[in-house]
Amino acid sequence: MNSYTCKIGILLLAEALFLPSPSPAAEQLAANFDDVGEGGKKKVVRPERPADAACTLPFGSCFHHVGERGNEKVVRQETDTNGDGKTDLWTYYDSQERTERIERDVNFDGKPDVFLYYEAGKPRRQETSSKNNSRIDTWAYFNAAGEIESKGEDASGSGKPTTWVHYQNGQPVRAEEDTNASGKYNRVAHFKDGKIVRVEEDTNGDGKADSFSYFDSGQLVRKELDRKFTGNIDLWGYYQDGRLVKQIEDLRGDSRVGRIVYFRGEEVIRREEDSSGRGPMDVIEIFSQGRLEKRLRDTKGAGRWDAVYYFRGNELVREERDTNADGIFDLRIFYEKGLTLRQEGDTDGDRKVDVWVKFENGERVEQLEDQKSIGKVSARYLYKGKELISQEAVADADPPTASEPFVAVAEELRSMAAPQVPQEGTINDQGILTQGLVSGTDLK
Repeated sequence: MNSYTCKIGILLLAEALFLPSPSPAAEQLAANFDDVGEGGKKKVVRPERPADAACTLPFGSCFHHVGERGNEKVVRQETDTNGDGKTDLWTYYDSQERTERIERDVNFDGKPDVFLYYEAGKPRRQETSSKNNSRIDTWAYFNAAGEIESKGEDASGSGKPTTWVHYQNGQPVRAEEDTNASGKYNRVAHFKDGKIVRVEEDTNGDGKADSFSYFDSGQLVRKELDRKFTGNIDLWGYYQDGRLVKQIEDLRGDSRVGRIVYFRGEEVIRREEDSSGRGPMDVIEIFSQGRLEKRLRDTKGAGRWDAVYYFRGNELVREERDTNADGIFDLRIFYEKGLTLRQEGDTDGDRKVDVWVKFENGERVEQLEDQKSIGKVSARYLYKGKELISQEAVADADPPTASEPFVAVAEELRSMAAPQVPQEGTINDQGILTQGLVSGTDLK
């Protein structure tokens, strides 16, 4: 598989990176702090003050007051939620006895790991240390209604968020990520109805997007790349069920389709190319089980396939050519280990072989000819190197091999080789790219 496909495998991780589970509203997050476990006492955010300040740990709460008896206010509550005799939940109250901050020790090591901050009694920010190192690595912010607005995570240990996810109505709408710890966000994901729809990425660090991935129902369906960082897309990949099925390339930066590759599973099954740069496609390659099986070429630019090459195990074994562009093959060449083994030709256009040429070590050594067009050898020529060393007439001898007659370029070859262009409206019928070229979107 080519490097593009490898890159496609890496980019498919974008959805995993940018699809956090829908976060509950902050009020629910706060409620999660209130559960003290089965058999324990249920803490309330604003408890009724006990008759005295005695603590009831374990599996209980200790209330701390300020002020004179009868006028005192609760300022802090400490709770043991797992019954080990140690406080693991701290709730702080403001002067109006509204919750101001909640701290929780989720791994019971005696140190708070989660901090939930309130404004006017409403949760607005949560900070979490998830790696047991007392360093904050996750931040969450909530709106006035207690719904999550954004969430940041530090995956590098720098103390700064490397990923930010922004929400509306509890669903993600945009995510930003610093994938290379450069301090700049180089990947941006966009969501609709909570599902990822597009990812833009800056792969060379110039601050401009050069990779675009498009998703449908959460699955990658198209990927566009600006590989030369010119601001123009030059590679398109199309996907079905998450697998690459077609790839289109602009090889010369001239806004023309230069190559189309088709895939089945992980294997290339067909490749079309405009080798001349004039358009349309003049080379078609057919693959079987990942190996090249057949190649068709328009060598004269006449819009007709005048050469067909056959392969076995990716090795060229036979070639057929239409040397006079009349639509009928008239030359057949056989190969072995990369060297010409023998040739057969039709010199009078009757589709019958009338010339047989033998090669040794890639050099012509013998040529037999049917000069009477009767299917018999009537002349023999011997060569050494490129020099003719002898010639003789032959009394109508049988040819060295039983040769198949030449045929016209088959209709199935014409249809099989018809240039293919995508149906998404990005390429016109002359093979010129007309849409989707503009890249260079600034990542802010």
